[in-house]
Amino acid sequence: MKNIVKTLGITLVMMLFTSCYDRDIIDHKEINHSLPEVQNLSYAKEGNVVRLAWQIPADIPADFRRPLEVSVQVVENNIYRQIVTVENEHTSVDITIDTNKNYRFVVKLLGYLTAEAQETGTTDRFYSGSRVVEIQ
Repeated sequence: MKNIVKTLGITLVMMLFTSCYDRDIIDHKEINHSLPEVQNLSYAKEGNVVRLAWQIPADIPADFRRPLEVSVQVVENNIYRQIVTVENEHTSVDITIDTNKNYRFVVKLLGYLTAEAQETGTTDRFYSGSRVVEIQ
């Protein structure tokens, strides 16, 4: 009798934790806003300073407030170290590095929707796809 009660209890708990979760509604929600990636990403290294440079694409949707920002993720020896935010649509940034380490810089546009374009219950912040520069 104890084994039957244990088996039913375990089955009930398993059903409770596996059947009451509907992720499909969240995963299939359409997002109608996107930003293009930065263009012409390049770098110049002088001593222990790396200057990253890029261009802001001309085809930014009108749904986004201007000026945009650029997010630069600094990855040192495969470990994320910091995120540098470049404001006011500036097209370059200087980052100090340790010349004995390998670096990867992940560059993305960051934009915020206008009040008219934002939908209730959704975020107003969107990132573009990323461009990557590796320095070894």
